[in-house]
Amino acid sequence: MRVLDLSGHYQRRVEIDTCPHCCLVWFDDTESVRLAGPGIAEFVREIHGAMQAGGEHAHAVSLARVQSCPVCSAQLKRVFDMSRFGRTSKLQCPHEHGYYQTYILYLAEKGFARPLAWSDIRSLQAAGKEVFCAGCGCPLPARPVEACPACHSAVGIIDPARLAKAVVPGADSGSSTVSAPAVDQHKCHACGGSIDLTRDIHCPHCHAPVLRRDTEEASVAAAKAASTAEAALASVRDDNKLKTAAQHMMVNLGEDHRTQRLQNFEFRLAIGLLIGAMTLGIMAWYRQPAQRANWKRQEAPLISYAPRFKETELACDLHSSVRREVRVRQLVVMPGAPGPGAAQATYGAMQAAFLRAKVARQEWETSGSFEMLEQQFSNPYASVQSMPPGFFRRGEALAAVERAAFCLPLREISPPMLAEDGFHLIEVVEAR
Repeated sequence: MRVLDLSGHYQRRVEIDTCPHCCLVWFDDTESVRLAGPGIAEFVREIHGAMQAGGEHAHAVSLARVQSCPVCSAQLKRVFDMSRFGRTSKLQCPHEHGYYQTYILYLAEKGFARPLAWSDIRSLQAAGKEVFCAGCGCPLPARPVEACPACHSAVGIIDPARLAKAVVPGADSGSSTVSAPAVDQHKCHACGGSIDLTRDIHCPHCHAPVLRRDTEEASVAAAKAASTAEAALASVRDDNKLKTAAQHMMVNLGEDHRTQRLQNFEFRLAIGLLIGAMTLGIMAWYRQPAQRANWKRQEAPLISYAPRFKETELACDLHSSVRREVRVRQLVVMPGAPGPGAAQATYGAMQAAFLRAKVARQEWETSGSFEMLEQQFSNPYASVQSMPPGFFRRGEALAAVERAAFCLPLREISPPMLAEDGFHLIEVVEAR
């Protein structure tokens, strides 16, 4: 990695880590937003030099091949962002140490690359060229798409006008493809190019939406519309006042009194029904004291307690979906003594077993003494589906064991997973 010292906001310096050979950049925390305009332009010129030096860039690294954070070695997670220039993505550290980004995605984030349009595809087809993803090299379909079908990276094409202005600040404006606005035209608020308000909805240069609030015609029209709306609102208010006065004069006092009495009766009836329902509920509650006292001491199958012991969400490995066979080692914490047949236990015993499973998991993580814990938490009557002896495929183990085995990264211990014979603590030893 190479360290670049760039200009930041408030006359400060920002150091970023980049690899020109791999076309990757690592931003610590908020380094990307702390870069000022001259720093961004200098970094874009570095990107231009790195991309010019490598020819076809066969050495460029895709984000899918980057696995861990360089600070804490944690597994990186993919994050998708949406800016005013289009979609972009990055690989971010779960502990917020920073994120990896390719040169192409950084250019798209800063507006130097725009979304692929039909005009770009037609010009490439006319030249006999194909479109490939800069992240993984996969060929893209001959239509505008938002993401690569292989690596799901955001798809965009480099805008030559903006990139040339950033790489060569003193370049001649006449060489840019963005033309200056004429006298009877207006300029785009994003790129400054000429637009026709009578015909254009989006800017033909940067595809930004056309804003009409700054034109004289739009301001005059807005003022007229506001005055018309105020006059209409005042007229409606006057009509409502007249209608309200007429309605009050035509109301029959006797009918008003009867309506009030009916409303009072309905309110009293609703209060009486509510009090009666509460009384019946209290009576039914006090008529079953033994059942209320013993519900925690009734035995039930272990799997029936699954709604009360919800599993913690597992952080799956990036390549877990392609696993065919896995080999695991596990501990089984049972609420009672092991025995043949379907296991049953009370809710109190299940709570105690869950706490023992959490303590055993913490001891396993800190000491790593699996053999000692296996003697204490083992089930000689466990079935092959509960504790597979070697490699097994999907559908050959219990549902809880299979969820953890085909999701967890290697050498990571799962939280307590409730199955038919107790709480399982699972560690993936090998996968293929």
